[in-house]
Amino acid sequence: MMKINKRYRTLFFLALLGIMNSCENYLDNEPEDFLSEESYFNKPADLELFVNKFYTSFTVNGNYGRNSLYAVDNNSDNQVGPAVNNNLVKGYKLVPSAAGRGVKDWNFANIRECNYFIKTIEDRIENGVLDSENQDVKHFKGENYFFRAWFYFNKLQSYGDFPIITEVLSDDTGVLIEASKRSPRNKVARFILQDLEKAISLLDNNRSKNRISKPVAYLLASRVALFEGTWLKYHQGTARVPGGPDWKGGYLHPNFAYESGSIEEETNFFLDKAMYFSQHVGGNHSLASDYQNMFVTSNLEATDEVLLYKSYGIGAVTGHGASHYLQRTGAGCGFTRSLVESFLMKNGLPIYASASGYKGDVLLRDVVSNRDSRLQQSVLIQGDIRTENMNGSKDYFDYPELLNGNGWQGVTTGYQLKKWMSTDPLEAISNTAGTTDCPIFRVAEAYLNYIEASYLKQGNLDAIALDYWIKLRQRAQVDTDILKTIANTDLTKERDLAKYSGTILIDATLFNIRRERRNEFIAEGMRLTDLYRWRSLDNMQNYIVEGYNLWDENYLNQGDTLEEGINTSFKSENGGSKYLQPLRKSNSNIAFDGYNFPEAHYLTPVPLDQFALTNSKDNNGVLYQNPGWSSNAAAPAN
Repeated sequence: MMKINKRYRTLFFLALLGIMNSCENYLDNEPEDFLSEESYFNKPADLELFVNKFYTSFTVNGNYGRNSLYAVDNNSDNQVGPAVNNNLVKGYKLVPSAAGRGVKDWNFANIRECNYFIKTIEDRIENGVLDSENQDVKHFKGENYFFRAWFYFNKLQSYGDFPIITEVLSDDTGVLIEASKRSPRNKVARFILQDLEKAISLLDNNRSKNRISKPVAYLLASRVALFEGTWLKYHQGTARVPGGPDWKGGYLHPNFAYESGSIEEETNFFLDKAMYFSQHVGGNHSLASDYQNMFVTSNLEATDEVLLYKSYGIGAVTGHGASHYLQRTGAGCGFTRSLVESFLMKNGLPIYASASGYKGDVLLRDVVSNRDSRLQQSVLIQGDIRTENMNGSKDYFDYPELLNGNGWQGVTTGYQLKKWMSTDPLEAISNTAGTTDCPIFRVAEAYLNYIEASYLKQGNLDAIALDYWIKLRQRAQVDTDILKTIANTDLTKERDLAKYSGTILIDATLFNIRRERRNEFIAEGMRLTDLYRWRSLDNMQNYIVEGYNLWDENYLNQGDTLEEGINTSFKSENGGSKYLQPLRKSNSNIAFDGYNFPEAHYLTPVPLDQFALTNSKDNNGVLYQNPGWSSNAAAPAN
């Protein structure tokens, strides 16, 4: 890569904004994969090459469990990984001294490249180098707007209030510091939707499903709108919303007012948008008939439900390791008892209902018997095919390997993942051999976004919501009598944290909407974001995570060494639980007495170096720390 010219050097403002550490040499270089400014951005292929790098920001399945989509929910109440999640333990998530480089961290690396792209393309069009009406030019410009929205949405989820920067700024300290001012979160959300509306106006309706398209932008817009609408609704009255008690942005925005007139009307604005955008997807696309196959096939191009997916080539560079780990030992993951018990029976009843027909959980095969097919297709039980060998023979799953102690191997809870696991032996040869596609955006989300937004906005299930919900349950082979499910729901018997928003117990209809979402997106990395926006972690206090029923009969499959690897002092015969408690294997585990979620953790602390870079002190400068967090490095939440 060649050194940038003087005009491009104005991008040095990134350092002051904490976009990258000073040690990152490419700060003084042109965007990756490009030569000189004059030699690129002259044809549509250049634009495509530029935006290609942004696709790596999606979480998909990688070579290891720790960087794979199927393991993301280890950060929630749905799954447990091989280590404690510090975010869910009081005192163990700390204020960082410097900004990280991740898509959710306080940095602007990708945002500045999006802004540079927009400015350069506008210059090229003005100078006649590019044709503004060329469909490829329009499309890749639309992709860039999509990705700027995507990057900002990640910042919104992490930090809430965030600086909105849309231009390549001059190298002037005063200008740069002023640009670092945090904007109220609802304004950030509105800005994201504006970028997505621009993207929608420019994008093709359907290119290869390996690329962003108009439906993908509509779906992301519905996700953003639902996220912000529900955040404002459930976090109202806290310092985590603009204008709330002790909101730290008040000194920067003394005349703040919601564009809609009030926080209630602002909430409705976003819910209306969520309904509108989701309808553009749900009304024009259908669900796949085979749920399980979407996650183990190597050709999703013709699957109408999948709007965007990651495809993998054959070879060490491009393949993934999902089946390599899931076929063998469980990939260091495991579903929780709370998640598994949330699935309905095929007759539409919760497992505790008197007429449900639930067989109990002594044996794994009983747990899934006559249950929602998504559970049956996601959890391995005795007799399931693990591998179909090249010689025609088959290897079958027998029991979960609880004592495989090699980090990201073994199963943590006894409920081992079947979703994402191909039985093709070639998929499991190595952790780079996987070629099955990874869905990134699915139509089912549009259905669920509409159902939730419309119910919150209107207070009832309208015809569209009912139609979407029935289609989801038909595919899951669950009785479509939704009202029967609602009538038989007893929230006192539900183990789901999402039955609360803050300290308020929600109604049975809304709970079942949340249940449907939880079940549909099992092992797809959506759960923690939902719990955040619903404010459902307030009640995660002394929360003991449990897995399958180990101590009735399943322990007999584990051999004589079981008690050496698992703390047995809490098993049922000693007055404890018959369920495996994976975080209680050792008395020294920091979550031995349960997870305790501090409310401050709903937002991520601003790194301390940003205050120095902008000459800010808390409540005295363009930056302020998020509520509940200290202004000292390596300090826990208050």
